[in-house]
Amino acid sequence: MSHSSTKNESRTDHDRETSHRAPAARTAAPRDAAADQLRLLLLLATDWLNNDRTHAAEIAALTGAMIGAQGPPVNVDVPLVTQAGATLSCTMGNWTGEPTAYAYAWHNDGVANGGTGAMYSVAPEDSGHNLACVVTATNAQGSTAAPMSNAIAVA
Repeated sequence: MSHSSTKNESRTDHDRETSHRAPAARTAAPRDAAADQLRLLLLLATDWLNNDRTHAAEIAALTGAMIGAQGPPVNVDVPLVTQAGATLSCTMGNWTGEPTAYAYAWHNDGVANGGTGAMYSVAPEDSGHNLACVVTATNAQGSTAAPMSNAIAVA
C-alpha cells in the first residue's frame, strides 16, 4: 500500500508543478526583409521562365506581407511649389513605403483654402498672400502628411 501511495504522491507533486506553469508565449519571428526579397525574386523568375503562374498565390502572400511590414508612407523630401504665370505646381515630394495615392491641400498664409490637386490657379483674392501645399501620401497601411512646402508670395 505504501508503494501505491508513493506513486500517487509523486503524480500529485508532478501535477502541482506543471499545472501552475503558464504556456510558453509564442511570438512571431521578425521578418527578414532581404530573405523575403530574394524569395520573391526567385518565385517571380521561376514563374517567368516557366511561362506560368504556379507560384501566384505565394507571390501575392509574400508581397502583401512585405508591404504590410512597411507601415504607412514616410516623407523623405518635402514637396516643392513652383510658379509659372498664374499657375502654382506642387510636387509630391519623395516617399518610402510604396504610396498608392497622393492628396494635395493648398494653404493661404498657413490656413487651408480648399484648393486640391497638384496645380493651383492663382485667383485675385490670393494677391498679397503666401501660398503653400501639404501633400498626404496613402498606402494600405495608412496615410501620412508631409511638412508644408515652401511658400510662394503671390503679387
